[in-house]
Amino acid sequence: MRVEECEVDAVEEAVSDEGSMLARLDDVIRCKAPFHAQVDKAADLLRSHRELLDNPRGNFHILDGLIEHIESKIFFASDAERLMLDLRKEGDEIKLLNDAYCAWETALEQIFSWRLCNGGASSLHDYRLNNRFQRLLKRETSMLRSRSPKRALFIGSGPFPISAIWLHRILGVPVDGLDVSADAVKVSRDLIDELGLGRSIRVLHEDNASYDVGDYDVIIIALLAKPKLAILDNIYETAKDDCEVICRTSVGPRKVIYEPTVICAEMVSRFTIEDARIVDGNSDDTISSLLLKKSIRR
Repeated sequence: MRVEECEVDAVEEAVSDEGSMLARLDDVIRCKAPFHAQVDKAADLLRSHRELLDNPRGNFHILDGLIEHIESKIFFASDAERLMLDLRKEGDEIKLLNDAYCAWETALEQIFSWRLCNGGASSLHDYRLNNRFQRLLKRETSMLRSRSPKRALFIGSGPFPISAIWLHRILGVPVDGLDVSADAVKVSRDLIDELGLGRSIRVLHEDNASYDVGDYDVIIIALLAKPKLAILDNIYETAKDDCEVICRTSVGPRKVIYEPTVICAEMVSRFTIEDARIVDGNSDDTISSLLLKKSIRR
């Protein structure tokens, strides 16, 4: 077969795959079944088309449509649908949708960072989820007991460190963002420079579970930052005794998109839960937050 014919076949295959994905997506969106059954159909789409997870930027228009649909179902889930979701048999469906949401959010951040650094967006307020994260950081900082923190850390800042930016704007203190991905760190450093925040926000390429956090008065752990227990163990060993730690989690139907932080015996033996801001019901917020303090060693 000639090179030209191979290229034509590849293009036709790609078009066919996209058509198949769009048809499956339309099937999910038009489905009138209860929410737990729609979760299963969405997971089937992801199983059949792994490219949505493996190449989220290349297939963003399809992944974006799927996530928008799932979010709308979460935000308006009835009590009966919430109950049925809790009673469903455990499979890999929730894990697949957690992975899809992580891939979608990462791609969304990458795309916006590129746009902002290349003239396609003019400010932070052009980011689609800006208002959601602004509300989140206001809720989280309202839990803090200390009114005079000196330095804050955000663990898992990603390619677009929006939480670190809002944390700095609200508290008015220097903030460090931490991420294990060298690519995410490079992209976010470029964005911080573009916004003129280089003197106020640093982005560090460090391991989440071993970085010494002894210099910080406030630490927020991103919901997508993992492994949670290892991160909390490191904070317990290296943070100041009076450091305030905010650990993000998810509750109710929002567990479909965000894997919740598991509150286990080991966690509560080292930290006390001082406060919480729980997001549930018919709002378009997605993340709940726990305020933790280190238990005093005896």
